[in-house]
Amino acid sequence: MNGNPLPERKNIQSVTRALAILEFLATCRNGERLTAISQELGLNKSTTHSLIITLEDTGYVQQDQTTAKYSLGLKLFELGQVVHANMDLRNIALPFLQELAVKFCETVHLAILSKGEVVYIDKVDTSRSIRIGSQIGGRNPAYCTGVGKVLLSGLTDKELADTLGNVKLEKVTANTIVSKEVLYKHLEKVKQDGFALDQEEIEEGLSCIAAPIKNHRGKVIAGISVSGPSSRMRSEILGELKDDVMDKALQISRRLGYKE
Repeated sequence: MNGNPLPERKNIQSVTRALAILEFLATCRNGERLTAISQELGLNKSTTHSLIITLEDTGYVQQDQTTAKYSLGLKLFELGQVVHANMDLRNIALPFLQELAVKFCETVHLAILSKGEVVYIDKVDTSRSIRIGSQIGGRNPAYCTGVGKVLLSGLTDKELADTLGNVKLEKVTANTIVSKEVLYKHLEKVKQDGFALDQEEIEEGLSCIAAPIKNHRGKVIAGISVSGPSSRMRSEILGELKDDVMDKALQISRRLGYKE
């Protein structure tokens, strides 16, 4: 689960300026006109106008046609709702992640799906956990991770095709599934079984077992996984581990309103 190395940090000036506009408008109760925005941020009107037009076209800023004032758009509200939902999910899930980590002394992840990749939104380690190269906010391919496969298994056929349409299934280890036909059949089994195994598919020597978390509509919105050295994730404990991971995922789902 090492993923790709992070590139050198580099600020993009236009992005920084666009964010400054949003932050300024957040302080303007009744919105503000272009001239005032450009003056406040020390930008010329042409640059400010180009940035605002882009923000308006993408829904992050809206203009009152009567007053010509700009204010924050509904897109930010939508994103805020997503952030709030993920924070609620993390708060609800954390005690269950901790229980799994303490019981099995392995690394436990909470993850969501984004553009064909898993995004880790929480992680619990123990003193016995091996050093796994994942971090909160980090990403890994979904097709070759246990938690990624349970997330993919919750998609409709169209959603799955859209998600993996342009994704090349690269061979990371000898066990990585690189055929989409084989992967789709595998995901059907994952969906039926209610859990997924990653047996050294993304990193040699590392195994993982994962289960899906569902919302009140029965939609898979996240997944939890337990990862550890393959030498410790032996068949004699996989049964108990599978049952516990599935049970914790179900308990989290129920707290989100899911009913079987």
